[in-house]
Amino acid sequence: MNLCSASSASKSRCSRGGAPFYWKPKLRIPDIYEHEDNKRAFGQFLESCLAATTEQQLLKEIELLDRRKIKGLGPAVASILYFLHPTLMPPCNTAIVNGFNALFGQKIKLGSWSEYLRMREQLRDLNLAHRQHLSLDYGALAGLLFDVGVKKMIAGDQQFTTDEERDKYQQQAQKRHKEVLSEAQEENQHTEMQHHLLRIGKALSCDVTTAINDRNRLCGGRSFRFSASTSTPSCPCRPTWPAPFA
Repeated sequence: MNLCSASSASKSRCSRGGAPFYWKPKLRIPDIYEHEDNKRAFGQFLESCLAATTEQQLLKEIELLDRRKIKGLGPAVASILYFLHPTLMPPCNTAIVNGFNALFGQKIKLGSWSEYLRMREQLRDLNLAHRQHLSLDYGALAGLLFDVGVKKMIAGDQQFTTDEERDKYQQQAQKRHKEVLSEAQEENQHTEMQHHLLRIGKALSCDVTTAINDRNRLCGGRSFRFSASTSTPSCPCRPTWPAPFA
């Protein structure tokens, strides 16, 4: 119950980006909360997954949990596994599954570990093939599937069932477009300020550098690689300590 309370509490702190990663079990499922053996099995599952270091170990624990057929502990638990092993297990909820089915033309069912693992295989291959555009973990891809699943984005031949649904999507799309423009403006301002700081540092004859993932940034058509050192400057300064009291 403490785990569920923590999950619920963290939800209120998440913005739109956190939505794909909620775990919202029904809080009165007897199979979980009123069955001592099942509670112990779930606790053991989480402990074993936390200690796991390989994909095979995680799959074995999922198989063991699935054998018990505990109501409410299906693939929804995968969102917890995502936080434990974000590069191995994607999160899972209704919107993510709907988004996956819309993008891939599949009919993955909710509540089945075997269906989740089948979806995971395709997501793993996709994430590996397009990692340079996504991320090392499943976060970016899960966010995309979530947005498609709740129709913040339209994929393929998805259709609106009502005019109200279409109007809602258009309003969301306009809002998101404004957010993207605002984020891009903030990013440009950040890059410009970095550029000015690098120039000031060089003008003062200082060794200057920037974060590794910022070295390919451009400002005024000029890459930071030509303004900053590719290695971290050494710091010859030694700390001085005050003399002890007599």
